[in-house]
Amino acid sequence: MKLRVVPASQGLQWVKNGIAVCARQPWGFLSLLGLVVTSTILLSALPLIGAVLIVGVMPMIWMAFMLASRRVLSDKRITPLLIGELLKTSEARKRWLNLGSIYAGALFLVVALGLILGPGPSAFVEALNKTKPTESPLDNAVVLKSMLVWAALALPVSLVFWHTPALVYWGRVPVGKALFFSAVASWRNLSAFAVYGGCWVALQVAVGAVIQVLTLVIPSPTLMTVTAVMASMWVLSAFYASLYFSVVDCFESRGTATEEDDKDALPADEPAARDDLPE
Repeated sequence: MKLRVVPASQGLQWVKNGIAVCARQPWGFLSLLGLVVTSTILLSALPLIGAVLIVGVMPMIWMAFMLASRRVLSDKRITPLLIGELLKTSEARKRWLNLGSIYAGALFLVVALGLILGPGPSAFVEALNKTKPTESPLDNAVVLKSMLVWAALALPVSLVFWHTPALVYWGRVPVGKALFFSAVASWRNLSAFAVYGGCWVALQVAVGAVIQVLTLVIPSPTLMTVTAVMASMWVLSAFYASLYFSVVDCFESRGTATEEDDKDALPADEPAARDDLPE
């Protein structure tokens, strides 16, 4: 396994590849995301522990989508049962528990620092309570400032953990070393990740603008609500599908990608599987 530095333009390629691979099996990716969303809603009903569990399982969710993209490139069908494959062995469950605990702790620290460095918890809650139903919470300056502070603190955490699930699961790298390798890979390819993030933000804004225009043309609130939800879920599915490309492009592997060694090694380059993806 060797770190690879890619040009900034590769960030756009990751986005295009994510959209292309998601388009191959859109309902497969949507069903996988649907299971995640449903589980999140159910866990959120549990006071405190639910929020911890939701955050803690996120690295495993990222890995499930990376595994799904890899399967689609090999022309295999994907289902929500894919998540269960990540928990087959006690060793795997232990790795996910360790990684999830560290990730949950890191985000807890982000939230705590955000409350300290931002407007403060009381001002944030008061601003949310003053928001009218017809207004967006982000229209309030206090809420917007709080969200920007949290985003600025969460971004480095995301980049540190970005490659870690694949390094832990495929590469069998210890969690501590995986976090270090992931941080270095993200830093060395920061320009590509900046383009990558900017493209996804621009795409989400563009989709939102199209929905707004359609809302003015089609006088059916129910239909437009369903359309907006499905469009947002598809963009999110494509984003998660693109994680695979952003991870494997940052590392060189001497292994080969087969169904049997999914747990054992980072996949090697797969030019044959990517020939019909956009350049």
